[in-house]
Amino acid sequence: MIKQFVFNHFQENTYILYDETKQCVIIDAGCNEKEEKEELFSFIDCNNFEVKKILLTHAHIDHFCGVADVAKRYNVPVCLHGEGKKIFDIFTLQAQGMNFQPIDMKGVNFEYINYGDEILFGNGYTLKTINASGHCPGSIAYYSEKDNAVFVGDAVFRLSIGRTDLFGGDLDELVRNINNNIMTLPLDTQILCGHGPATDVDFEKANNPYLFM
Repeated sequence: MIKQFVFNHFQENTYILYDETKQCVIIDAGCNEKEEKEELFSFIDCNNFEVKKILLTHAHIDHFCGVADVAKRYNVPVCLHGEGKKIFDIFTLQAQGMNFQPIDMKGVNFEYINYGDEILFGNGYTLKTINASGHCPGSIAYYSEKDNAVFVGDAVFRLSIGRTDLFGGDLDELVRNINNNIMTLPLDTQILCGHGPATDVDFEKANNPYLFM
């Protein structure tokens, strides 16, 4: 099951995935303001969920500004691809430049994951990690066959794709990874984006103008 939140002034989508075992993972943690963090905590605590991991799609601050508080509260690791570390490590500059709250990462445990790894939790809940880099280095999409959904971060949006003019962006790489790794999923797969509405593989293959470059 999937719960979606919309957080911070970038209107970032944060997702919680959970099942009947009450175990869950959080995909991106964009809760920036105190009220946003309390909203996330309330949902988790009121449902008696056991948080297993925080999974990052990529290392832009609008997607991880809440990870320190969430990771420390539930004593869980933050997972990202090693290539994303070079961007993550400048989180202070990102926060200052994009008007986010200061972040204290001391005491946060990181796990570095690779493309093709599987994230397991709950009663056989499996997320496969997919190479979605190009928007920035180390971008990951998480595919859940159980939910018939792929969580793509800022790789692809409805009728659009992620910007590539920021540090480490590569348009050719992004389009190639979307076409080879996301558009090859079953046509009815939901695409749950890092911002804005969901879409699906069939619609984007037929209509997204950026995928035919």
